[in-house]
Amino acid sequence: MKSAHVATHRGTYVVTYDVDSRLQAFRSGALEVPHPHDHLFGSFHRLLFEKMQNALPNVNIHTIGMTKVRLKIWKEVETRIQDMTNQVVLSTCQEIADSNPKSEGLVLNINRLFNTEGEMIGHGARPGFKPLDEQFNELADKIAGRSVVLIEDGAFTGGTMHFVLNRLSDLGLKVTAVVIGFCCTRALAVLKEVFHGELVIVDPLENLVDWIPDHDLIPFIPNCGRVLGEQLPSGYMPVQTVSGISCAYPYILPFGKMEKWATMPTEGARDLSRFCLDTSIEIFGRVDELTGRKITIADLLKACPRVSLPVLMGDHQTLPALDAEVVGFLQKMRNKLV
Repeated sequence: MKSAHVATHRGTYVVTYDVDSRLQAFRSGALEVPHPHDHLFGSFHRLLFEKMQNALPNVNIHTIGMTKVRLKIWKEVETRIQDMTNQVVLSTCQEIADSNPKSEGLVLNINRLFNTEGEMIGHGARPGFKPLDEQFNELADKIAGRSVVLIEDGAFTGGTMHFVLNRLSDLGLKVTAVVIGFCCTRALAVLKEVFHGELVIVDPLENLVDWIPDHDLIPFIPNCGRVLGEQLPSGYMPVQTVSGISCAYPYILPFGKMEKWATMPTEGARDLSRFCLDTSIEIFGRVDELTGRKITIADLLKACPRVSLPVLMGDHQTLPALDAEVVGFLQKMRNKLV
């Protein structure tokens, strides 16, 4: 990502919205959560947009609702697949695969993994999934000689899609089309280095300053933050606690490096972090109310085992207690930013 001072120049900053849909993962674990159309999320997104505008006054803030983008992705896919006996759709995002009943559910659960400094070390499995080599081999067996239409939410640098396309090629799998929700010019150039088929961009964007998904700003939301990883004989994998839980650095303060990771001036990063922690407290306070009790971190992990524990940069060995109440923990973090 670019250094924070670049944000003073004209450009486009993408903010994607899907906290509302990702929160629904907790329903499978007997927790009650606000529905995706609850006014709470509309208010969050409206104020988040305002906060981003205030922090980056000379940048165009472009918001994208990922639920709509995923529907548009499938619309593009369906015009390109005539015979499912000879073609298959492969997604790098579970949410895209789940958004269409015609999907075979073929998903590569790939994630960028990071060290204790928050720097990327390589591509590995998402928390709770098999090593990438195993995933790729299993997908090759399921695809069984059919051609592939590869789909992805969005690409900022293009690095992950470049990696995936190379691996699929090494396995002898033919990708006939790539459909991406949004993609910046730089990522497009990276993809064209390894892919010469049809490339479809649902929401083309120019001159991207940066991209932040709202789920990276709300601790305990599935896929929040930069996942702490390590290199094992099986490849890069998420670091696990003795209880088998992954850890991640949410982008907001006091957990991560918001200024660097989100191309944000210092005061804007602090203001946005306070707002996102307040919103986190409100969201999980509502979960308490709807569920009828104060939920703990262990309750969230039981409901959705692939949630990562939010840890602080420079203090990743100090883990939140699993029996701690979620709202209480978030309030403690909020107090660090008074």
